[in-house]
Amino acid sequence: MADPLIKALDKISKPGTPVATFLKKLGPIHTKWHTAHNSGTGKSGFLLFHWELIKRFKAVGGPAHFGGVTPFTTADFVSFSAPYDVNVTVTKKNLVRLEEFSSDVELWHNNAHMAVGMAFHKNLMNPKTNVRLVQFWKLHYFINDRFEEKLADFEPGASISAVVVHVEAGKGATVV
Repeated sequence: MADPLIKALDKISKPGTPVATFLKKLGPIHTKWHTAHNSGTGKSGFLLFHWELIKRFKAVGGPAHFGGVTPFTTADFVSFSAPYDVNVTVTKKNLVRLEEFSSDVELWHNNAHMAVGMAFHKNLMNPKTNVRLVQFWKLHYFINDRFEEKLADFEPGASISAVVVHVEAGKGATVV
């Protein structure tokens, strides 16, 4: 992938990187991604960037830093007044539907960030600092699980990592 922000993630997640160092250096990268994405100049779409982010978070032992990270549940989101309501069906090789799913999840996610933050009295709206909160990871693990379900529908039988590589190399890289 040619996204310089993914390369920046690689630089801060080398073997032996302490989780605290990773999280500290992640904040500015996460902020740069949001700035580029929101201005339409990003190289990686919402779901792809955060999928890559979680991959590196796990590689440096991020979950252990928080005593383990499990995704929020749909019931949790109902209790936060942000029910998960994305109902886009993705079919085999249908990039338009995968892009629509990404767009709908991103919109829902923006509201979920606020709702989760309010439920826990934490600021989950600042991309520079929210990556230091377990609630950020629980939210994005939930989203990642939904994304991987759709990737399995998009390329049945292929590994999720292989599907990500295919999507990142194609027209959907900046949108998905």
